Amino acid sequence: MPATFDLIWLTVLAYGTGHITSFFILGYLGSIALSSMSLDRNYGTYNAFLATVLFSSMGFLVYFEALPLVNILMPPVKPTLLSIFISSILLGGSAFIVNQIVSKLFYSLSDLNEKLLAIAMTDPLTGISNRRSFFSNLEIEMARQHRSVSPYPIAFLLFDLDHFKSINDTYGHEIGDRVLIEFATVLKTSLRKQDFPARWGGEEFLVLLPNTDLDGSIIVAEKIRTNFHSLSIYANGKRFHCSTSVGLSILKDKNSNPETIINIADEYLYKAKKNGRNQVFSEKNFLESKQID
Repeated sequence: MPATFDLIWLTVLAYGTGHITSFFILGYLGSIALSSMSLDRNYGTYNAFLATVLFSSMGFLVYFEALPLVNILMPPVKPTLLSIFISSILLGGSAFIVNQIVSKLFYSLSDLNEKLLAIAMTDPLTGISNRRSFFSNLEIEMARQHRSVSPYPIAFLLFDLDHFKSINDTYGHEIGDRVLIEFATVLKTSLRKQDFPARWGGEEFLVLLPNTDLDGSIIVAEKIRTNFHSLSIYANGKRFHCSTSVGLSILKDKNSNPETIINIADEYLYKAKKNGRNQVFSEKNFLESKQID
C-alpha cells in the first residue's frame, strides 16, 4: 500500500513540477515492484539492472532533446548532464539494493512457511507423517488413480501395537514412546519409496500402498509384523518383545470410497485382535471364515 501512494504522489510531482528526477524515481519504483514480485532471484536482479539502463538512457535522451513527446508529458526542463548521471547511478543503485532486501525477505518468509507446513504435517514423536498429511497424500493418490487408463488397487494397512497400555504401565511412558519410535522406524525401512506410512493416533499407524493387490499387501504386512516382533526392547535391565495386529483392506476401483475402505481395515483389525493378536487379518481371512461357517 505505501508503494501505491508513493507512485501517486510522485506522478503528481513529476507532472506538476516537470522535475525529470521524479520521473526517474517513478520508473524505478515500478521496476522495484516488478522485481520484488518475481519468484526468481536472478530475474528480480535483472529487472533492477534493466531499470538502471532504461531510465539512464531516457535521462540522456531528454538532455539531448531526443524525445519529442517529453514536452507533452511535462513542462520543458534542461537538467545538467552531471545531475542526470548522478540521479541515474543513485536511483539505479537504490533500486538494486531494495530489490535484494525484498527478495531476501520474501524467500525467508517462504522458507519459514515451508518449515511450518512440514511441522503441521509431521508427527513430532515418531517423525513420520500424521493423519492430516495422510489424507492430503490420499487425495493425490486418488487423483492419480482416477487419471490412470487402467485402474489399480490401493491397499490400506491399519496397525495397532498389542498390549501398549500394559507397556506404559509396566515400563513407563518413556519406554512406550521408544516403542512407538521403533515401530515407525520399522515402517520406514520395510516400505517402498512410493508407500506412505502415517501415525493414525495413539498406538495406531496407517499405511497406504499404491498399486498393490491383496496378495502383495499381505506380504508387506507380514514383513512389517515379523520385523517388529523380532526387535528386542530393553528397559530396567530387562528385555522384551512387542507385537502388532494388522487390519488390511483394498480399494479396488475408482468408485470406491476410501473412508469406507479404511473403516473395513479397522473392522479387520478388531478381528485380528479378537483372534489372538500379532497377526494380519484381511478379506482373505474373512472369506475363509465364511466358508467354514
